[in-house]
Amino acid sequence: AINFWKDPNAESCCICGEEDAGEKHGELSCPYDYLVSSVGYVPCKARLAAWRDDRDVPSGHRAFLRRFVRVTNLPEHCPRPARIAELFARFGPLRMWHVAMDAPAVCKGFACLVFERREDAEKAIDELNCYCFDGHSLRIDWFYPSA
Repeated sequence: AINFWKDPNAESCCICGEEDAGEKHGELSCPYDYLVSSVGYVPCKARLAAWRDDRDVPSGHRAFLRRFVRVTNLPEHCPRPARIAELFARFGPLRMWHVAMDAPAVCKGFACLVFERREDAEKAIDELNCYCFDGHSLRIDWFYPSA
């Protein structure tokens, strides 16, 4: 089962929005990558504090990162992860999505999605937070970078 999708027409990194400026990089080598961070677990409050106070992050990157949505409390049994992307795609085009899986049809309980527009991400968060998905009340929020 496919549990990761990236817009094949994307000309920039889906994490930072950086277009080819000399050295092209992908999502796995992006300096703003917080999904495969070497920092390890950082509590949400610490990430939020760093997010608000970090003056080194250009405002364009901040605006771009505000398209990232995290979904938690997904059911463990998930034979078709694309259903989650389909649920969110009703609110606007997605640039990328990823459902964390332990094995085929065994979900780790979380996913992340990148919307084309911030407004679509905001609407999805507002309308789908606490949405009942296969008997689980989903927790939908912004995805903050690691501190």
